[in-house]
Amino acid sequence: MAQLYSLIALISVMAVPAAFVMGFRYDANAPWSNYAFDVGAFVVFMAIHYVMLLPGFKNAVYGRPHSTSSERRIYVIVSIVTWILLYYVHRPVPGPALPELFWVQFIGVCCVFAGFLMFFEGTTIGFLLAFMGRPGTELSHSADSSTPLMTQGSYASVRHPMYRGAVTYTFASVLIHPHAGQVLFAAMVALGFVVFIPFEERALIKARGAEYLDYMQVVRFRIVRGVW
Repeated sequence: MAQLYSLIALISVMAVPAAFVMGFRYDANAPWSNYAFDVGAFVVFMAIHYVMLLPGFKNAVYGRPHSTSSERRIYVIVSIVTWILLYYVHRPVPGPALPELFWVQFIGVCCVFAGFLMFFEGTTIGFLLAFMGRPGTELSHSADSSTPLMTQGSYASVRHPMYRGAVTYTFASVLIHPHAGQVLFAAMVALGFVVFIPFEERALIKARGAEYLDYMQVVRFRIVRGVW
């Protein structure tokens, strides 16, 4: 069971960048209403994730407001299922497109890999599996104070280095697939991360209090040093 979950967890980690490497749908003759469908589908995807992270939801469903290994496993499984479903049902959109140039695409793939490495900077496979609640491991690094606050490595530079990596590889993928469909999903996913940060930080302040406020004073920027 633990081995099966480990495979599912690792696939879930790879599913988002894999979708950006594979590319999103584009058709110059597609109806413009497809934009509304894709944006609506993404909003539903994000809403599911946001609700599942609320302490009130956790308390109502799991009987406690903080994260547990079992709660984290359910969250991971729901994440991969809903993301793959979104990737399956999204519709092609019209709009501008540029020619696909081999060397530009090559650079884009390199930049996607660079963003992917930024996403996992300072982590190990064992850490990831514990972070995602693998059976037989202790849950690590949740919003509540029952787990350590990450302040070392890349977290000593910005407060959300994983999101920085994700924003990097989403927009780098536009070099691979230079069309409106790719730009749409790159913008939505990047915006989803950026918009989620204030909600996550409010939860961290509420759960950890002075510990996180002190960390915010030391590490002032969220994802890009000197900018934000």
